[in-house]
Amino acid sequence: MRKLIFLFCFSLGVLSLFATHNRAGEITYRHINGLTYEITVNIFSDPTSPAFQRQEIVMDWGDNTGLDSVRQTIVFPKLTDNIQKRAWVVQHTFPGPGSYTISVTDPNRNGGVDNIDNSTGVPFYIRSLLRISPLGNLNNNSPILLNDPIDNACAGQIFVHNPGAVDPDGDSLAYELSPSFGNGGLVAPGFTFPPATTPTFVNPTTGDLVMDVPNSIGLYNVAILIKEYRNGVLVGNVLRDLQIQVFPGCNNSAPQIQSNSLYCVEAGDQLSFALTATDPDAVDDVTLTATGEPFILSGNPASFNQTVLGNPSSATFIWNTNCGNARAKLYDISIKAEDNAVDSRNASTNLTSFKSIGIRVIAPGPENASALAQGTGIQLNWDNIACPNAAGFNIYRRVDSSGYVSGNCIPGVPDGIGYQLIASLNDVNVTSFLDDDGGEGLVPGRKYCYFISKYFADGDESYVSDEVCAEIDQIVPLMTKVSVSQTDLSSGEMMLEWAPPDSIDTVAFPAPYRYLIEERSAGGIRTIDSLDGINNTAYTLASLNTEEIQYEYRVTIYSLGNGRQLSGRSTWASSVFLTLQPSDNQIELNWNADVPWINQTYTIFRQLPAGGSFDSIATIDSLYFIDENLTNGAEYCYYVKTSGSYEINGVDSPLVNLSQIACSIPEDTIPPCGPDFALDAECEFDNIEINWTVPTTDCASDVVSFKIYRSETIEGDFELIADMNDPLARSYTFSGEVAGCYYVSALDSAGNESIYSNQLCSDYCPIYELPNVFTPNGDDKNDLFIPLPGFRYVDSVHFQVYNRWDQKVFETNIPELNWTGENLENGELLSDGVYFYVCEVYEKSIEGPKLRILKGPVSILNSKESSDFK
Repeated sequence: MRKLIFLFCFSLGVLSLFATHNRAGEITYRHINGLTYEITVNIFSDPTSPAFQRQEIVMDWGDNTGLDSVRQTIVFPKLTDNIQKRAWVVQHTFPGPGSYTISVTDPNRNGGVDNIDNSTGVPFYIRSLLRISPLGNLNNNSPILLNDPIDNACAGQIFVHNPGAVDPDGDSLAYELSPSFGNGGLVAPGFTFPPATTPTFVNPTTGDLVMDVPNSIGLYNVAILIKEYRNGVLVGNVLRDLQIQVFPGCNNSAPQIQSNSLYCVEAGDQLSFALTATDPDAVDDVTLTATGEPFILSGNPASFNQTVLGNPSSATFIWNTNCGNARAKLYDISIKAEDNAVDSRNASTNLTSFKSIGIRVIAPGPENASALAQGTGIQLNWDNIACPNAAGFNIYRRVDSSGYVSGNCIPGVPDGIGYQLIASLNDVNVTSFLDDDGGEGLVPGRKYCYFISKYFADGDESYVSDEVCAEIDQIVPLMTKVSVSQTDLSSGEMMLEWAPPDSIDTVAFPAPYRYLIEERSAGGIRTIDSLDGINNTAYTLASLNTEEIQYEYRVTIYSLGNGRQLSGRSTWASSVFLTLQPSDNQIELNWNADVPWINQTYTIFRQLPAGGSFDSIATIDSLYFIDENLTNGAEYCYYVKTSGSYEINGVDSPLVNLSQIACSIPEDTIPPCGPDFALDAECEFDNIEINWTVPTTDCASDVVSFKIYRSETIEGDFELIADMNDPLARSYTFSGEVAGCYYVSALDSAGNESIYSNQLCSDYCPIYELPNVFTPNGDDKNDLFIPLPGFRYVDSVHFQVYNRWDQKVFETNIPELNWTGENLENGELLSDGVYFYVCEVYEKSIEGPKLRILKGPVSILNSKESSDFK
């Protein structure tokens, strides 16, 4: 490698004669160690060109270390008589962390490229982006492109090319269509994308470049930008420049590949599938090849073997996966089918087709899962035998069995089967879990079912275990009622009921028994009372603030036959609490109740007028209701009745509970829709007309007035400039300094103002022009050099005048200038002649002063000091 420390001055004519050969290529890189990378430049060229014999290319590392001359190292066998691949491989150490655009500008492109002007005179330019992390933890390798960037197409037939990109680091790849570039990394002169009936595009996920369909014969270049992302962050890219030859009337049709687009395999199993390709031209044989990440894996690479060469042709893909292959990202493979039309029947070109296939490798779920009731919880156990390289476990739960069986390429638990994630364990060596609902205890008599999965560092999840279920015996009390019987701020009442334990171990916990009633609220937990007797299961609480506070209760049963022993405890159950949100002619009702049973229906009761009785107005199955068509200003009162069940034999059903009574008054608090408006500014006449329209929807049905606001700058505060108390008003004219930003709001009959949504702005119209001659001879006519009359909206200027020897003769910051023609150095009147000025004009703008530079000559004539100025 030779460092270039001098400048090259190329003649495009010489380049056209001796360096017209480059067709396609790209730059890839591989991390060696530290800041050192191996760079590979692949260029596909015309070996018949004299320039092909040149052994060196010039590299720009993008790190300000200068250009390097790199000598050719590898020459590949010819693809055709006029296409041959060469590679330059070199190592480079970068100065430190940063983003580096590695590029090659090599003279020149081959001739005859139809979408680049004078392609023989345009350098061939390719580049790649390398990002080196300052944290030292991002050692990136670029994607490898396994399909050659040279392809043939036929006019009138769809064309697809795939670069066969594989990322050694498993980074996610995204693809973009890009123009081809020339000298200095600028778009090649005259470049247009290859013509097709549908604009040429690149599939951003698969990388397929599609021309559907080419409609002009010729030779075309285009580029694909391949971007790699790691954890959502761009870590590098590769620009591939490729060449497509579109042939006329090929008398040939591209082969078609028959295969699924997605395959799934459990890590540790073998994935094997067959695919076929057929060609519409019966005499053509089809060759099948494949590229992709599974083929370059160390340890367990996949294989692809063509089993039948003919028409149809067949091939088999085989991959013996292991746990290290499991990941969230698909493995992409690209299948290429190419016919032999040139050899079989002397067609103008062989044609190819591509098919992208994704492979999902999913780790197996935990083995030997079990569930066993333990007190008021359920003990889960499992084994982690296959693929123990997980980061942890996810545990899912639902009531009753779902019947779901893991598989079908769905990791974890699918949506819609009622399971919820209840815990994630971040230690893969912990293979047990006690589910006691966070210490609250599970509901006795209810069947709980579980799935367990593994999760991995990349966010991937395994298949789930077998479904396991268990049920807790009802050995504790069950709360069945927490119902408000009286609503008041201080004398409210609450009714409590519970079901006694279904069974008690009377040996361990002998009679008699006592219940302890506990209350939980924002103030904490307090003991309310105690009741003797196992069947004494109701209690009424008084002197509560049921109007504003939601309460929770539980009961604990104690055995008193052998001292005082805790026998069991119910789960907490809350009262039903109702909240109201009034608005225009309606009230929105929301309620909640945190209870261990399942509420199926909710009945809403509304009090009849004049303080009458309550009547039901709706029964629903959600926790939300809107009572509409009400009268603003009138008071409405409600309560909600819930109806539910434990769905356990021996426990009463339905379980009915009431909320407190809540009252509210509907009022119009909803602002109307804002008007749509436009500006008609006449800046030069200091006049602006604002016109608006009102939406025809109900949201603007009660608009009674409008307000107009103005701000002098885009970021400034708005001030009210007009209050239009006419609901039919649709325009307003503002006079004065009209530059600024405006918006219009609407107000309804309740005084609600529409929300500010957008603004329209009108800028200043500054005028500042300078003459090109003045006569400072003392006759009071044109004696001063000043701006032409009528200048406006100028904040300041910096005006300088120079003579023909580039000496400054005058300077001022006053917009009026008032130059008398005198020399600023000595105060003497300057000689007649031509002088040159530069004037920096800072003009007013709603975005802040904007600079405009005026330059030009100014002549001094008829001064008191005559001159021979030439």
